[in-house]
Amino acid sequence: MSSLEKRALLALWSMCPVYCVYFVIQIGLPYLQPTMLERIGCLAVVASIHAMAYVVGLLVIKRHEAGEPLLEDERDRAIDGRATRTAYFVMLTGLIVVGMVMPFNNNGWKLVNSALLFIVLAETVRYALILIGYRSPRLAH
Repeated sequence: MSSLEKRALLALWSMCPVYCVYFVIQIGLPYLQPTMLERIGCLAVVASIHAMAYVVGLLVIKRHEAGEPLLEDERDRAIDGRATRTAYFVMLTGLIVVGMVMPFNNNGWKLVNSALLFIVLAETVRYALILIGYRSPRLAH
């Protein structure tokens, strides 16, 4: 497994479980956080867990690489470019929905959580497509 593939896998595993828990709490159990401070606290805890898991995982990856340079060739750039383009359209769709459609009927935390959901979805799509790109025989766009 290449170093770039390991980083994509790490990003998925550090991000998806904690944000899934966050959205389950926000959608299924909204009464657990009646105040603004509790909602911000929950978001801060989730973001901190995500960041700590990623940093610890990255340190482990770096330790196993022990001085190996992070080399990126044309295939790596093609895989990343294809994944980033697709994730861009997910993000663009989210921006249109959250910024241009939802404000007419919704406000507050519903907008915030919807925007965060689209950010997480775009990143999940990007990293999933990077992993798929390394596993498929496709060499170019």
